[in-house]
Amino acid sequence: MQCMLNFAEEEKGKVLAFLKQFPGKETKTRFEEFRCKVGKSTVTLYNSGKLVVQGKDSEKVKERILKGIELDRELILGIDEAGRGEDFGPMVVAAVLADSSKMRGLRDSKKVKRLEEKRKLVERNAVATAVFKIEAREIDGLRKKGMNLNQIEARAINALADSFLGIGKVRVLVDGSPLKGARKGIEFIVKGDDKNAVIGAASVVAKSERNKGGKEKRLSWGKKSTGQKRTSAKEKKPGGDNLDERKG
Repeated sequence: MQCMLNFAEEEKGKVLAFLKQFPGKETKTRFEEFRCKVGKSTVTLYNSGKLVVQGKDSEKVKERILKGIELDRELILGIDEAGRGEDFGPMVVAAVLADSSKMRGLRDSKKVKRLEEKRKLVERNAVATAVFKIEAREIDGLRKKGMNLNQIEARAINALADSFLGIGKVRVLVDGSPLKGARKGIEFIVKGDDKNAVIGAASVVAKSERNKGGKEKRLSWGKKSTGQKRTSAKEKKPGGDNLDERKG
């Protein structure tokens, strides 16, 4: 049996301190930060924050670890997109409102084999979920009006964040590098879908929802919103301003 949890960089210290009270074992790869024996299971903490528990009592050990580290519970609105870099179909931006401790068993949707099962798990443990879908034809229309993909995505993120304004104190975390035009107070995390459990949950919902969409071709793909050829990251000149490019 195997269980997997995901911890943020700032949480790893507490996790490591708790695990060090158990008999240590030799790590097997450079990606492993610590390995030990807890009960009848082997526990491995990776540099990325992933924690793998393998053994007959893995579920029991997982609960023991979560109880032992006593991490602060925080309500987070995680946001991620799917389909931005494709030349067909919709771009889907999804939001998941959840207690991060209830989403630790999830990873980025690109690494999830049973996507729909993961989505059901997200919806069962989330306070709420929401989806903003921009169809291919709408993307073409917005780009024709002069909007670039960053502006289109920022608009979707703002709409989702605004829809949860009445909830109370909520930390809004978005996968990727900062976007100009996003609401003040929204935090961006590069590779956030792999670093934060709630963003990872949003990644699952976005990918699942996009899979239900059509295959309509985006006529504006390969072009800047000005009608010029779209510049790749390698072609971008120093000091240039290619607002279709974004670090995920």
